[in-house]
Amino acid sequence: VTRITRAILECLTLTPCDLKELNALQIKLNETITGKKFLLVLDDVWNKRYDEWNLLRSSFRAGAHESKIIVTTREKDVALQMGTVKSHHLDKLSNDDSWLIFAQHAFENRSMSEHPKLEIIGKEIVKKCGGLPLAARTLGGLLRCKQRDEEWEDVLNSEIWKLPSKENDVLPALKVSYHHLPSHLKRCFAYCAVIPNDYVFEEREVVLLWMAEGLIHKLEGNQQIEDLGCEYFRELVSRSFFQPSSSTDKSQFIMHDLINDLAQVVAGTLCFRLENKVEGCSQSKIGKRTRRVSYTTGNYDGIKRFEELGKAECLRTFLPFTSSHQFPFRCITRYVLSDLLPKLKRLRVLCLSNYDIRTLPDSIGDLKHLRYLNLSRTRIRRLPKSIGTLYNLQVMLLEGCYNLEELPLNLGNLINLRHLDITNLYGDGLKEMPLQMGKLTNLQTLSDFVVGEGSGSSSIRELGNLQQLRGSLSISRLENVTDAGDASDVNLKYKQGIKALSLKWKDRLIYMPIEVIYSVNAGIDTDHVLGFLQPHLELEKLTIKGYAGRRFPTWLGDGSFSRMVLLRLEGCRNCKSLPPLGQLPSLKDLEIAGMSGVEQVGPEFYGEGCSKPFPSLENLTFRHMEEWKDWFSFGVDQNEVIQPFTRLSKLCICDCSKLVGKLPNHLPSLKQLVTDNCPQLVIALPSSGMLRNFGSIGSLSFLSIKDVPIHASLCIPDHVADEVVLANAASNHLKSVTELLVENIPKLTSLPLWFIQGLTGLELLIIENCGELASLWPNEVQLQHHLLALRCLEILCCPQLFCLFEGKEEELRPCLNICKYRNVKSCHGICTPSHFLES
Repeated sequence: VTRITRAILECLTLTPCDLKELNALQIKLNETITGKKFLLVLDDVWNKRYDEWNLLRSSFRAGAHESKIIVTTREKDVALQMGTVKSHHLDKLSNDDSWLIFAQHAFENRSMSEHPKLEIIGKEIVKKCGGLPLAARTLGGLLRCKQRDEEWEDVLNSEIWKLPSKENDVLPALKVSYHHLPSHLKRCFAYCAVIPNDYVFEEREVVLLWMAEGLIHKLEGNQQIEDLGCEYFRELVSRSFFQPSSSTDKSQFIMHDLINDLAQVVAGTLCFRLENKVEGCSQSKIGKRTRRVSYTTGNYDGIKRFEELGKAECLRTFLPFTSSHQFPFRCITRYVLSDLLPKLKRLRVLCLSNYDIRTLPDSIGDLKHLRYLNLSRTRIRRLPKSIGTLYNLQVMLLEGCYNLEELPLNLGNLINLRHLDITNLYGDGLKEMPLQMGKLTNLQTLSDFVVGEGSGSSSIRELGNLQQLRGSLSISRLENVTDAGDASDVNLKYKQGIKALSLKWKDRLIYMPIEVIYSVNAGIDTDHVLGFLQPHLELEKLTIKGYAGRRFPTWLGDGSFSRMVLLRLEGCRNCKSLPPLGQLPSLKDLEIAGMSGVEQVGPEFYGEGCSKPFPSLENLTFRHMEEWKDWFSFGVDQNEVIQPFTRLSKLCICDCSKLVGKLPNHLPSLKQLVTDNCPQLVIALPSSGMLRNFGSIGSLSFLSIKDVPIHASLCIPDHVADEVVLANAASNHLKSVTELLVENIPKLTSLPLWFIQGLTGLELLIIENCGELASLWPNEVQLQHHLLALRCLEILCCPQLFCLFEGKEEELRPCLNICKYRNVKSCHGICTPSHFLES
């Protein structure tokens, strides 16, 4: 109940929740849904305990009337126990509907009309699926790559269909699908019996485990074993053994419960899952043949849980799973590290991630067969020297080990190491890489390389030997490069596999005067260091942070980087101008921050001679540009056919205290506009103002105006003519806005007519910290004709607010009756009737 309540709360708030006690979680959830109508779907429920169900649903009683909870289950008793209305029994699919699902997968890459015999056989197979969509989909995926009639007939006439089925047994159709897998896929699928029900996993995560267990047999040629493993994985996806999860992340997958049951059946006694029971439970199923053990971690995993593992002397996989990485550290008994692991001499996979572990015993070096070691998100400070004797180690994961201070000095001995992940190491933890990193020539993943000081650490030039690097690479502490020629030896421009690159200088250099920086670097040509670190032309993502040079190299902004989609420039404070980033044809996300040397953005930004700058840009952010004053539009003629930013959907300008003037004129795709703490960016009069700029904005849906002074003539127009002009302009250009945030706007006493008349589609309105706001709308506004789409109104910390509306209550009622959620806080002068403020 605690886990589910926390998961629901995190889905609602879209933020991690660290609360541990159920009561605290229920109070928070209650506050979150109070007065709101919701639909909650609890899928595939098995728990029959009424007391736990009653405890869970008690948190939802504060929701609005007509809120719904839908429960799906395969157990009739669960439906009867949980339901307050009559349960709806889903009938099996008809043969025709089952055929549609089957054919969608089986004939995905070929025409059905060209294979009439296969259609006849396929319809007979569908009849044996018993109206179950999963069976039809799985068998369709199985037969998708089989071309001959005989292969389909083998499936139709398989003896597996004739086996007697027991209650809760695996579906015969799924057994048939497994039976027809090639042997290498059978082994890989059987290994997946370690994965808990409903666990969401990624392709790389599973492939690395297969690789450690020796389940992927490398083919001849140059194909990497990881690439072959990915082919295995995608083949199982195509056959519906894995399916994409319901999350928005397309790289995440899940196994259907019935498929998971199948994996456990075919794995037999080789795999065992420790159930998360109370201590003292029996673990009698573990025996000498057990090769793989997995379990879901608890807050404290004590000795009773692991005592029976001593029998599994041939254990190869020890694999705990954590339901979420956002919770506090788990605790594990010292028995596992000090007594159990030394007995498991044949271990190949060892995972201790998310546990509160600070040291490892030296005996870890006795696990000579170990190929996979995962210590991610632990509190480990140093790894024992004996790690350097694990010559078979292929994977070492240290992601999120915030306390890690150093890597073993003999790390270079691990010549079979292929993946070293040390991402998310914050602060001043890891200061350097050990010597002889260049010996790790099989490395494909090296998330971070920290350039150290002096001769006791690896030089940046050792990266030159690592020709197999791929994925993401971050090179930090570049201020320690003493010879620009060392950067040249890295040969990044020949490393085609690197798709995301971060180049970082220490943050302290960002705040030093230029003279001090060059004194610290003792004559090092910082400009050339960055110039020599030119990446391969197929790079997709690039971050440059803390660069202390005076100018950017010519390769930055070169249109030859045709695949670059994301670029971040942060803290490059000594550069006086921006590179010609408009020339990057595929760039979608651009963030520029902390470049205090830039005073104007002009033609150099778009690219001299570039006919169509920023053709693909969707998100543009400027932050902390302390000296930026002017943003010049592209070209001279404002009526030019060619315009930049034609696909820009989100524009954020934050903490640019000296920026004045107008925003770009032509933003036809803009959906979100955010301004924050830009006191000189004044919204001007209609003849030259921001509303005129909205003339080419057709799809703006989110508008945030924060710490931006609105000209007094716009807050309270002096002439009726101005009011009419503004109202007409706003009605045309603001009607697509559905969400509006207004915060800390001086001299704003009420929302003027032009503002209200334009926001006909507004659904969410939030007003914060407007100290002079007295009422939302002046008396002359006929509110019942405006804001008819408003669903949520929040007003926070507006101490001068004395009423929402200066007119009669009956004129206010049509708008606020539509508004489902209203929240007014810290507005001490408010005197509007309370029934208008309550949700």
